[in-house]
Amino acid sequence: MHTDQMTINFLRLCYHCDDACLCDTEEQCLACWNEQELTPQEHEMTGQEETMKWMRLAYD
Repeated sequence: MHTDQMTINFLRLCYHCDDACLCDTEEQCLACWNEQELTPQEHEMTGQEETMKWMRLAYD
């Protein structure tokens, strides 16, 4: 994964995570994202699908 994409993903996916400071390596971040099924899907999501995904994460 390129550094720029890693930074974008960290900002987008870890912003609300209380444990984000505990991830010291890229591998730890990727493992966390995989555990939470936050890694990109095989198909591109539509805007509505992506919005619904983030709404569920925010309000569950």
